[in-house]
Amino acid sequence: MAQIVPAILEKTKEGFVDKLARLTKLPGVERIQVDFGDGIFVPNAMLPVTEMEVLNPAFHFEAHLMVSEPTDFFDYQLSGFKTILVHYEAFPNAAELRQSLANIKAAGLKPGICLKNETPVTVLQEFYPEVEQFQLMGIVPGFQGQAFLEDTYERVIQLRKLLPNAIIEVDGGVSAANAGRLAKSGADLLIAGSALLKASDLQAAYEQLLQEIK
Repeated sequence: MAQIVPAILEKTKEGFVDKLARLTKLPGVERIQVDFGDGIFVPNAMLPVTEMEVLNPAFHFEAHLMVSEPTDFFDYQLSGFKTILVHYEAFPNAAELRQSLANIKAAGLKPGICLKNETPVTVLQEFYPEVEQFQLMGIVPGFQGQAFLEDTYERVIQLRKLLPNAIIEVDGGVSAANAGRLAKSGADLLIAGSALLKASDLQAAYEQLLQEIK
């Protein structure tokens, strides 16, 4: 069954601590995604990992790096992340992406690859099964609260046909209006940011998302 994964996109340490405290109180949450941006790959910079306290090991934290050519993952490992997602488009060629993936594994972390909406999902075939986790963007990466890109459903279906046993995530624009259809299309992990943190009632919004994917 699909799983709802709360996400944090934050520029300040105080804001991050506040959002993290709210999300970890939600009953049943097992995994949390944290967004990182360098101001180059995406136009806005976010709170760097070096300014974070060590994360609670009771949760599976994954880092979504909207960063150009990341190669060093030691600070993420120190902070308690377990999965690192890097963008296919953040590297000039497949060889440099593969080196980054190898560096993630060398740090004892699980690698994943993200795709922007305009990149064909077929490019991911050459990385499986060395990489088992793939994230499709439902918005243009960098900012929460954007409108969901409708062709994401078909991209999930296509990737599920190509890689039946892969872990497929959808990040961006996930809401109660599309969570059920995304789950039926084949998504395993639905990353929810503004749908939760901008809701007037966080727990009610979370429970509604859970209801939609059942």
